[in-house]
Amino acid sequence: MNTRRKFLLSGSMATAALLTAKPFTTLANSISPVTGFRINNNSLVLAHTGNTMGSVKNETLQHITNLKNNNANLILLHAGNTAPAVQPVYDASLHSGESFSVLANDYKIIYKGDIKTGVITANNQSATAESINTLAMFLKKEKNCHLVICLSQLGYKSANGLNDLALAAASTHLDVIIGGHADDFCKRPVIARNKNKEEVIINHAATHGLALRKIEIGFDNRGKRSQVAFTKAC
Repeated sequence: MNTRRKFLLSGSMATAALLTAKPFTTLANSISPVTGFRINNNSLVLAHTGNTMGSVKNETLQHITNLKNNNANLILLHAGNTAPAVQPVYDASLHSGESFSVLANDYKIIYKGDIKTGVITANNQSATAESINTLAMFLKKEKNCHLVICLSQLGYKSANGLNDLALAAASTHLDVIIGGHADDFCKRPVIARNKNKEEVIINHAATHGLALRKIEIGFDNRGKRSQVAFTKAC
């Protein structure tokens, strides 16, 4: 299996990718694999884990260590509902003890290079689209975040209440939804449209070999997303 396969979207993430909830593999014939783009003050690397399995613990930990050593603008996130199988220092975690409750209007702002990122969380016990929207709007409009990420335990398309697809469709200021649900997850990156027909990235790292995923995002001089690359790290 090729675990370093990447796809890059330059400029707007338009064209066929904007069909709601279409996985990026459907674009394999129109987008060439690339090695990624150079990380600078206008770029971020989002590395995220879920409920990792014992068989990938060492590989995941080593890869995270390499990422942290080679990317100054790395944001390390954990979206699992259990303690991480590996114990690096996370920038934000959904796991109890490090989570940031949406209903309590809690959040975390992370500074990397010239990019300001807001992180919030959603779980299927307390999250509503309205509360997440309100907090995401606050981070974008009041805190001037360039990127707003939601760490989610809602499930990709769960029929039990709010799920990631429904959240993306109902949102207005979310940029990325990172899921870590152990059973209900998408195997490939997905772009959905929000309430304003703008792009929302959905990506999951859960179990069954999806221990670590990586998203590289480039920004233009106005702080708008201009490039996105995805990697199934390990």
